[in-house]
Amino acid sequence: MRIGVFDSGIGGLSTLIACLRYLPEAHFLFYGDTAHSPYGDKSPEQVRQWTEAAYEWFIQAEVDAVVLACNTATSAAVSPIREYADVPVIGIEPAIKKALTLYPEGKILLLATTMTVAGAKLEQLLAQLPDARQRVMPLACPGLAERIESQGADWQQQVRQYLHRQVLPACTADIQAIVLGCTHYCWIRDLSSGLAGRAIPTLDGNDGVARQLCRRLDIPLQTDVCPELPGAASIDFHFTAEAAAKTQVARQLLAAHGIRTQSS
Repeated sequence: MRIGVFDSGIGGLSTLIACLRYLPEAHFLFYGDTAHSPYGDKSPEQVRQWTEAAYEWFIQAEVDAVVLACNTATSAAVSPIREYADVPVIGIEPAIKKALTLYPEGKILLLATTMTVAGAKLEQLLAQLPDARQRVMPLACPGLAERIESQGADWQQQVRQYLHRQVLPACTADIQAIVLGCTHYCWIRDLSSGLAGRAIPTLDGNDGVARQLCRRLDIPLQTDVCPELPGAASIDFHFTAEAAAKTQVARQLLAAHGIRTQSS
């Protein structure tokens, strides 16, 4: 089984890790559109065009399903692609419903890209959930994904400074949980959850995407408990710019989770 996983960069590797828990024997093709990253400050039309190009690349590679491991790409492109897709296309959504259920009182802080916050898909999601508009506080974080994507020597220090300047003021006493609405942000979970000097529960949509992928492929989910990660995985990497450097970073990030990667 061949599964395509798409993101603007390395953020979607967090989604890939979630999928590996449920489909450890699958062969994954990870496509990072680093030539156009970040997506969060681009127009919906541009993001749709680039996402459709990635979908066509996956079809040429004969995948059995495509995962849009990018909230911005999902917002801009998942609906039009599904209109003509030949394979299941699974998008990612912020884990707002889960956060509202687990934390029925207080506010939920949603961190996301500018396009996700302004997009119709988020508005539709909030409209479907009781009290969501009153309880969910969306916060656009322009520039945050770029800092994480860089993986430079001081990227964590840059992220800390950004969070203290841009996010900490929104972490008021009534915030009961943080929802990470960009897969890049999953790599700074520890930094964001302890930002306010207290442990704020932090949620993302990756496990839900992996489980939905299994459902669409008619693969039984054996348990409600998140499975253990495999020690090795079959993954081909395709980056549209800085391919060698980005592939090395991707392998290092997966290795930090105990996953050895091998190509087909």
